[in-house]
Amino acid sequence: MPLFSIITTVYNNERYVKFAIDSVLTQSFEDFEYIIIDDGSTDSTGEIIDKIASEDKRVKIIHQKNQWIFESLNNGLKLAKGEYIFVVNSDDRLRPEVLKIASQKIKLYKQPDIVWTQVLMHKVDECQNIILYDCKNKEQYFKHDQYFKNKKEVRNNWIMFYETGLASNQINFYKREIIKNYRFRNDIYGADLLFNISIASDINTALIMKEAAYDFFEYDKGNMNTSIGTYHGYEHDMFNDFFIQYKTLFEKWNLYNNEIESKLSKYRLKWFTHEIRVLTYKNCTLTIEEKLIRIFTKMIDEIVLLSVEKLKAQEELESRTLSGIRELLVKETLLESSEMYFVYELLDSLLRYEKDEDDFEKIKNAINHPLNPLHIGKIFYEKLVCNYLDGK
Repeated sequence: MPLFSIITTVYNNERYVKFAIDSVLTQSFEDFEYIIIDDGSTDSTGEIIDKIASEDKRVKIIHQKNQWIFESLNNGLKLAKGEYIFVVNSDDRLRPEVLKIASQKIKLYKQPDIVWTQVLMHKVDECQNIILYDCKNKEQYFKHDQYFKNKKEVRNNWIMFYETGLASNQINFYKREIIKNYRFRNDIYGADLLFNISIASDINTALIMKEAAYDFFEYDKGNMNTSIGTYHGYEHDMFNDFFIQYKTLFEKWNLYNNEIESKLSKYRLKWFTHEIRVLTYKNCTLTIEEKLIRIFTKMIDEIVLLSVEKLKAQEELESRTLSGIRELLVKETLLESSEMYFVYELLDSLLRYEKDEDDFEKIKNAINHPLNPLHIGKIFYEKLVCNYLDGK
């Protein structure tokens, strides 16, 4: 049984897949199997990986009909025989000597259930030339290894694993015996975060490896990353699911307290901003009216409002909503005949440097508009009125 099973899923990535594979096969540590799943590619990807497999017995190729990335990972997990599983995406790279370093630490720390690893994000051009190295400043985040020797320590630190991004993706060394009975969801791009929640209760020991293990490439052309710069339509429900499942997990552990609730609420509001931003992406086919209606009637729901109440963040919600809408209206024109035109008048009047009585009336009408049930803009309106009266 090899120590590692490395899994790469690939679909129509003839340009980069060889670089990803080479980053694995050139590792000095060789006790691994490499499972590459061709998810129904229609370009030359299949030929490229077949040739590589013919030259290296550690490589196993699976050709399948297209099933998307996470179902492909599930198929890879079924075939894996290694003690630990690690995933390498077909347009990223494993950093040099990572398998050697990880093998030494797995032995030193007596086979932890999971080894969390740092992912470095680099902005690159289409030739994978690095434009901005480690743009999230992660490389030196952990100065030393951190080992969590029992279930209590793991659970007490899980919110830290989440906040530092360690538990937000699948780029970790998972003990196969722990995860073999779990599956990734295949309907959302955030399935890796939910996968980590699903296995959390089975993790008894964990290690954070101080050395970065992985190079994630964010391409300067937005359409080259499947989960970056793309509107999917399920973002709102997905972010709610993150919140609900984490809340449920910490409640199950009897750890859900004021601090945890506040941190989860903070992230829910952060995701709220992203929900609005994805509406500006080129592949979003909703009309500007549909986008605005979605913001006012669907996105600001019970979970978002619970987070707002927890943090006493009503003004923050208004700021996030209005700044997001402003970004939308910079790119799209809202006709005066639209039933959502009050949104334009609200922003236009709020942002006008010198306001007159007509501006105040437009803001007031927009706040009380039937399609603005939460009266977005009310807090800023009240501040403006106070300042206006004080200046008289």
